Amino acid sequence: MDVRRSATSLSEAERDRFLEAVIRLKHQPAPGGPDGVSVYDQYVALHGGVMAVITPGLPPGETVNFGHWNIGFLAWHRQYLRSFELQLQAQVPGVTIPYWDWTDHVDAVNRLFTPDFLGSLREGRPGPVPDGVLRNPVPPAERPAWWPDGAEGFPIHPVLREGLGAQLSRGSVGVNWPPTQAGMDQLEQLVIDQRGVHPLWYFWLVLEEGHPQVTDRTHNSGHNFIGGHMSGAFSPNDPVFWLHHANVDRLWANWQANRLAAVPGSQPEDHYPPPEQDSPFDGEPAPIGHRLDDAMWPWVGSATGYSADISPAVTALLPDFSDEPAVFVRQVLDPATVDELGYRYAPPPAP
Repeated sequence: MDVRRSATSLSEAERDRFLEAVIRLKHQPAPGGPDGVSVYDQYVALHGGVMAVITPGLPPGETVNFGHWNIGFLAWHRQYLRSFELQLQAQVPGVTIPYWDWTDHVDAVNRLFTPDFLGSLREGRPGPVPDGVLRNPVPPAERPAWWPDGAEGFPIHPVLREGLGAQLSRGSVGVNWPPTQAGMDQLEQLVIDQRGVHPLWYFWLVLEEGHPQVTDRTHNSGHNFIGGHMSGAFSPNDPVFWLHHANVDRLWANWQANRLAAVPGSQPEDHYPPPEQDSPFDGEPAPIGHRLDDAMWPWVGSATGYSADISPAVTALLPDFSDEPAVFVRQVLDPATVDELGYRYAPPPAP
């Protein structure tokens, strides 16, 4: 089983293996894709495409965001990260995505957002990452021994720049960060007891969007704390994205473990809303792609009638999973069984 560890607990060798996998994937040509498009770029484009999916039977002009704004946020990103992680392992066998423990801010600044890992943070107006291997270009004298032949740096594909240029950009402006450990502990234990309302609805809302009664420093705030490319639809342009969402997934996995322990004999699907249950927020059922027995685009197998309502230039970058089996929400509820190997999270280091 794969093990995802806190980014601040990685050895230098583990850190460098992760960076090597990211850089190599950034320069791995997309199979059958347009010239100049990497496998990494395909996954960035996918995150934009998921926000406006056309599905069979949907009224003309309507789209569904399969990955955000509802409970499927959790399952879709779990599948998305695992799919990306397997691509990293094709470049560097055994590597896994580390997680960014949001509460360990001092170590994050001192060990994660540094020139020898993910590069320094910026405040104010977005600007290029000033140091490390995520620059474009990276000076030859500063390239590590594992640097791929022919690679100049970490360029942002022209179609995916969102007006921020060819260099990876960051810039944090007035965001309340970090969350407290007490806030995260409360979130992992969060159960709102409301008749006819599954507790995952409230857990999802706080984890994705934040809520002042629990904590407003969660997923959305984390994106904006990094800023720049991380604040847009193509946020995976910044590799911080993968560590950020690994922590989102870790918090969900911890919540799930707590619920399984609290309800003896229950199964993972018991801790996900039934498909027919209406949302307590808008009175409507979860949209297609978010329900327990729904397939998650783009992992819909050979099913037809699905597409992304985005520009043709971005559509040309999307990966094709049509020759793989469909993946349903129900199948990714347990990290240990998402695939033959599965994964788990190592606890963060003791303070």
